[in-house]
Amino acid sequence: MDITNFQDHHVEVLGIATAIERRLDPASVTTDPGAVSADVVKLFGKFSVHLAIEDKALYPRLVQAADPELRRMAQRFQEEMGGLTQRFDAYRKAWPGPLAIGKDPARFVAETRAILTELRNRIGREDAALYPLAAKAA
Repeated sequence: MDITNFQDHHVEVLGIATAIERRLDPASVTTDPGAVSADVVKLFGKFSVHLAIEDKALYPRLVQAADPELRRMAQRFQEEMGGLTQRFDAYRKAWPGPLAIGKDPARFVAETRAILTELRNRIGREDAALYPLAAKAA
């Protein structure tokens, strides 16, 4: 199984996350909430597409794999995705744009750092454990 496209998506998502992290200073966010808001929209647009492709194309194949370890890991990752998606959706609803961000920049910064940490952890786990196992099984 070729997972190159999924890995490429991770690189893009992490690049956008890094750009957001550079902007996560409450004073900067207060001055220009539109800039960080645009990056957040870009991040979640890219990540939403990535999640949809994983959910529709990758995970269904992996849970049918011959390797039982790969099947179990894929099932676990897929089950975890529901909670992660809910947390991302709640974050997006809490911070729909520059006006919401400008009303409480300190809270936005804290919540954004937390969601980016969660995103980085998820991507790191996929890159370190799931993707290599999928590539090996191919």
